[in-house]
Amino acid sequence: MIPSRKYFPQSLQDRAAWMANFNAQFATVGVAVLGFTAATVTEVANDNESFQFLASNTGAIDSFVDAVRQFRIFLTEGNIGEPNPDYPTNPTAVPSIDVPTGIFERLDDLVKRIRVAPNYTPEIGALLGIIGSTPLPTPPEDLKPVIKASESMAGYKFNVNVTRLGMTAFKVQVQKSGEATWTDSTFATNNPAQVVVSPTVPGQPERVLVRAWLLDKNEEVGLPSDPTYVTANP
Repeated sequence: MIPSRKYFPQSLQDRAAWMANFNAQFATVGVAVLGFTAATVTEVANDNESFQFLASNTGAIDSFVDAVRQFRIFLTEGNIGEPNPDYPTNPTAVPSIDVPTGIFERLDDLVKRIRVAPNYTPEIGALLGIIGSTPLPTPPEDLKPVIKASESMAGYKFNVNVTRLGMTAFKVQVQKSGEATWTDSTFATNNPAQVVVSPTVPGQPERVLVRAWLLDKNEEVGLPSDPTYVTANP
């Protein structure tokens, strides 16, 4: 389970910051004001330490996975005679503490208990970050779509699915290997959008980066999606 969006953030890093604050404030008011046991304060501290480890190492692990993917692509699709790529360094961090499964469920249960504690006040709720509110919509300038590209079909074609996040249209851009600029490829209002790549060398596979922009009245909105590699086949 995941605690309510009314107080619990959605992104991993925002959740880490929220939990760090909750842990620090609960250590102050948990026993002295709200009447919880020292064991509960310790449980919150342990869950927070474990979550901070996960949040801080997820980025390194994701980067490693991307690096391994690039290593595989270069090693398998590179030209004979090109230098071998270096295999990326495998992250070696391990958790400093073991906690039982169910960090979010324990947190959700504790928040419910805090709210009915005899000495609970809205001020304490604000301090702990558990005052409910209606989630605000994402500002247009922060909208960032997610794309998923299919395996390439014949004829240098492949499909792309784009999360539109309330926008009615989007465009797909491609960047060829060795180029520094993005080229508009496809404009669409529905998924999937078909992308056709013009090969640099006809008859040879063409490896390209692909990304998408959301559009509002044909104007780019927010941020481009994270790019992904696709090898378009003849």
